[in-house]
Amino acid sequence: MCKILILDAVSLINIIERCTSKKLLTDLNQIGFEFHIVDEVEKEYWKKPTQTGRERFKKYKHDGELIVIDFDQEEVDVSILRKLNGLDEGELVSSLYLMQNQKYDLVSDDKAVHDILKSEFGIECKWTTNLLQELIYKKKITLQEAQLIYHEMKQNGFWGIKYPDFTE
Repeated sequence: MCKILILDAVSLINIIERCTSKKLLTDLNQIGFEFHIVDEVEKEYWKKPTQTGRERFKKYKHDGELIVIDFDQEEVDVSILRKLNGLDEGELVSSLYLMQNQKYDLVSDDKAVHDILKSEFGIECKWTTNLLQELIYKKKITLQEAQLIYHEMKQNGFWGIKYPDFTE
């Protein structure tokens, strides 16, 4: 089981809402991924979900496919906090949680998150498109399906890496 911490609401929206033809979270769970978000990311997500997004989120949470973490930030190391300057609340709290629980692979579709975590902590993040690549590797989807899904996501407002290089 690969534990994935989704760092921002954008990635959550990309995975849940921007691909309406497939249930990506379910597909990724079926190949051994377990997804967690901190409660601040959930709060950010609920500001503007689509009807499809609302229904899927509730189902994923109810079925345990998406686990929401209640993280108490009271005992955060201030030196870490300073290095995360410039992140939105969900990304910031997710990153703080990560610093105390380094058992996750990370997903973010925000370049600033990738840059800050890499430069300040040497931590690499995945993009949502890397998750599509994992589905290709595990033969859950084909290269052509991944390209179609990515195109669909872009049509629905995908925000993240612009030109993914999918391979079989």
